[in-house]
Amino acid sequence: MLKTSTIFKFPCGPEATLSQVGGKGLSLIKSSESGMPVPPGFVLSVHFFTPWLEQLKTSPEWTAFSQATAEQMQATCSALKSASAGFTFTNEQREAIDEFLEDFEVDALFAVRSSSPEEDLEGASFAGGYETILGVNKTSIESAVRRAFASCLDFRVAAYKREHGFDVSSPKIAVVVQRQIASKVAGVGFSINPLTNNFDEAVINANFGLGETVVGGLATPDTFTVDRNARTVSNKQLGGKETSIWLDDSGGTTEKPAVQKNDFCLTDQQVLELSDLIAKVEGIYGKPIDTEWALAENQFYLLQARPITAYMPLASNMVTSPCERKSLFLDATIVVQGLYKPMSPMGTSVIARVLTAASEHVLGQSILGDPHKSVATVQNGRIYINLSVMMAMFGRDKLAQVVQQMDPTSSQALCELDEHAYKAEKGAFSHPPFHLLMQLPEPILRLLESNLLPEHAHKSVDRAIANFMVETREHAQNDKSVMDVANDVIPAGFKFIFRHSVPLFAASRAALEQMKSIVGDINQPAWTKIQRALPNNVTTEMGLALYHLALLEPGSAAYREGWKLFVDLYGHRGPEEFDIASPRYRDQAQLLHDQIETLRKSANTTDNPQARFEQAQIERHEAYEELCEQIQKQHGWVQLKRFQAMYRVFENTSGYREMHKYLLIFVIDLLRQRLLSRAQQLVSEGRLDNVGQIFDLTLDDVTEADSNSHYDLRAAGQSNRTFSNRLAAVPSLPALFDSRGKILRPAPRAPREGEVVGTPISSGVVRGRIKVLHAPDEKPLLRGEILVARATDPGWTPLFVNAAAVILEIGGMLQHGALVAREYGLPCVSGIPNATALWEDGTIVEVDGTAGIIRTVDLI
Repeated sequence: MLKTSTIFKFPCGPEATLSQVGGKGLSLIKSSESGMPVPPGFVLSVHFFTPWLEQLKTSPEWTAFSQATAEQMQATCSALKSASAGFTFTNEQREAIDEFLEDFEVDALFAVRSSSPEEDLEGASFAGGYETILGVNKTSIESAVRRAFASCLDFRVAAYKREHGFDVSSPKIAVVVQRQIASKVAGVGFSINPLTNNFDEAVINANFGLGETVVGGLATPDTFTVDRNARTVSNKQLGGKETSIWLDDSGGTTEKPAVQKNDFCLTDQQVLELSDLIAKVEGIYGKPIDTEWALAENQFYLLQARPITAYMPLASNMVTSPCERKSLFLDATIVVQGLYKPMSPMGTSVIARVLTAASEHVLGQSILGDPHKSVATVQNGRIYINLSVMMAMFGRDKLAQVVQQMDPTSSQALCELDEHAYKAEKGAFSHPPFHLLMQLPEPILRLLESNLLPEHAHKSVDRAIANFMVETREHAQNDKSVMDVANDVIPAGFKFIFRHSVPLFAASRAALEQMKSIVGDINQPAWTKIQRALPNNVTTEMGLALYHLALLEPGSAAYREGWKLFVDLYGHRGPEEFDIASPRYRDQAQLLHDQIETLRKSANTTDNPQARFEQAQIERHEAYEELCEQIQKQHGWVQLKRFQAMYRVFENTSGYREMHKYLLIFVIDLLRQRLLSRAQQLVSEGRLDNVGQIFDLTLDDVTEADSNSHYDLRAAGQSNRTFSNRLAAVPSLPALFDSRGKILRPAPRAPREGEVVGTPISSGVVRGRIKVLHAPDEKPLLRGEILVARATDPGWTPLFVNAAAVILEIGGMLQHGALVAREYGLPCVSGIPNATALWEDGTIVEVDGTAGIIRTVDLI
């Protein structure tokens, strides 16, 4: 007889593991053992299905599947499912199941659900990918279990696995057999708000009958938002509840037209009772939870609980308790550097050292520290600015003006929030930073030089930069420790930037503002043109240098000389260069070769970077002459001379806005080279597996390793990566959020002509071409197209791989399609009546999943 350990009863069964019973099964066992109202049942473990899997792997269908290309996967998956359709229970399997079924009445009905060991993990939901069969009686258990088992062979599961890096060649499945609840109302509930990430709100979707209409997106449910702290229903929206599914007494289900569609299906008191249940489940798991529930005979039942996969976690030291004053954070890694994925631990460590050196030099103290009391904090690959502290120092409105220069959307959200709810009790500095006064004489002299003799100031700083790079490069090429090199080059780099390039850039900004006050509204097109194609911009010069390399014959002496010069000047640059772990151009010769080849193929004598730059220079000079003439006519000779003087300053110094980063990255790259050298030593000593692992460490880790030969660098690197890896899994990190996880965005604006408004389901903004589908296999959805459908059930899952965004006629924020869209990071809008008839294939639209707006884009 089959060992009973292959079947796990709940409640009151033996302990089980994820590998034995899968995500759903383990969740039900854990919840029922914790006293939650879980309908009883049992789980057929992975081992229970060993006979079927062994039989399957000897079939020709399995051979074809194991050798299939990506294009053949769907057909081979279908063949595998067909092969499994003839499987029957062995005598041992049947006897084991019958033994457990004896605990239930003769007329009991069951829900039979697939439960994979890979499903409902913290990083992957497989939402709706596996099979659920409802209203199963005892006589049809075998066929239902067979269907559930076969779902592990489904193409939509294989596609999801392939997209998320799972092994598709080793299917494993367990099956839950659970007492079916004949619910009057059912649905899903999140312990946090999935749209705003607010930890203090629970969101519940509900419909009459069974919850399948809500999970599968077959109806637009009622939506309830609960303020968990005040324990009130803060918002509720009546759903269309277009259809409902009911359990038949004899087995199976019946779909019926909407019942009481104009009434909410839960009272406020029931919503609060349900939110309390969801909070208890969250407490058991210790993390945000997505639940499925049912209401029958005034009793709430928990049908499923799983960790939410698509939310932004906060480090524990950034979270405030529900009753504390909240802190407001701006992610400078996004708004300043454009990095949406976390930096490496070493990159984080180095940037923290840079900011510390900079603030100590200027202010005499570090701006980094306690996330809730300091100006900034650097951790887990991110740089966060504490806007609450900044508001206490400057006020909300002035702060919003500063943020406007970095991110207009965050600035607008900042203007709209309640200042008193976020403003810290005091700023970061208890007294004026008098230390700053001691550092200003030399920069002020440079600033005066820039205003009086801009050409001379530029030449002087240009020479200083060349000398600094030579001297600092020599200084870093010695036998000092990594930490000593960091302590030498980082402060030296910032002092140089503060004393040389910053004053010139400050002069350019001041000159621009004075010019703007003179010009006013005289000629806006000309005003725009005089800010283009300015000289002395190191980034522009790098692009032009790359183009001139493309003009040379590859392999020639001139090309080799040009390549050497380019690498000497710009070899420390590269994609995502702010992170010291990112390879540089000197490390990626092929990247440079590819860019050169692209320029060689795409440019011609009339359309190339050099020609465009020179044409923009001509237009700038013409615009300048045009403005001078108009200023003299309208404001007179004195204002003209003032404008001309400021223009000289602006023209010579504006390009220095790019020099700070150029020099900073140069210094970081010097440290990078020293780190790589040390990494090679650690690899040779057997303490690291490869040189790249050095970037999983921090500067302190490397210092500790220098003095302690037993320090476990591999374990340190793994620990350093733990939380940043969780952040890296978030599809889209927000720029502005608070210490209770809430993502702050501007209030939705009123729709304009050419826009359609629906319910925001999954945030983000994207443009693409519409593809209207009435069935998942109607026609191919190409990469980057926007999927428009009436609703999406699990059978649509493979299409989400190619989709850029999703537009649905019906369904709530917790339906299957919404979960998958959020997990894939796809903007999604629902509740668009007649959506499949509003647009034709190929129509270009912009989908704003944050505001719930779709806008038709007219291409000129």
